Amino acid sequence: MDQNTRTMFRIIAWVSFLTIVVVVAYGLIESFRNFRTGLAVGEVLVDVYWPLPPYFAQPVTYFSVACVSLFYSGLRLWEIRISRWPGWLLSFLQMTGFVVAFSSAFEVLYNFMLWGATYSVAALTSHFPNPDALFSSYPAPWSFVFATRAFAALFVISGYSVYFLRRLSNSLLI
Repeated sequence: MDQNTRTMFRIIAWVSFLTIVVVVAYGLIESFRNFRTGLAVGEVLVDVYWPLPPYFAQPVTYFSVACVSLFYSGLRLWEIRISRWPGWLLSFLQMTGFVVAFSSAFEVLYNFMLWGATYSVAALTSHFPNPDALFSSYPAPWSFVFATRAFAALFVISGYSVYFLRRLSNSLLI
């Protein structure tokens, strides 16, 4: 990888890292400020649109995109170092990534199913609610938007890690 490409990945990694820190700090501060109101997990990251409300993105969107960008950039920057890891470790990480990809895919599908059912019930009992305001209530309230975007990012990260590690394993065999 040439120096310009490495510099680009470093910039993307740092911007992504700072975005994650800012969004997590914002979410924690807002959650502690509104602790007594019983907000659903992730709700403070869904209730805001920035920079042009309501036409742009929510903090949870920035968070999920930044997580995927940071992970991809980090893998590309560390690719040579990771290729030197022992084969058993690469295989273990690949298997772990596969299990996490399966679990996160299940969670995304489950969240969409539950989100759709909750929206249908709410639409029958009221006048078309805001889908961003819906949340699961068992066992603890979770925002559907937050949970779905977080698990979708986790699915992409774990799925790509399986591909990346498999590619490394194949190149080491040759």
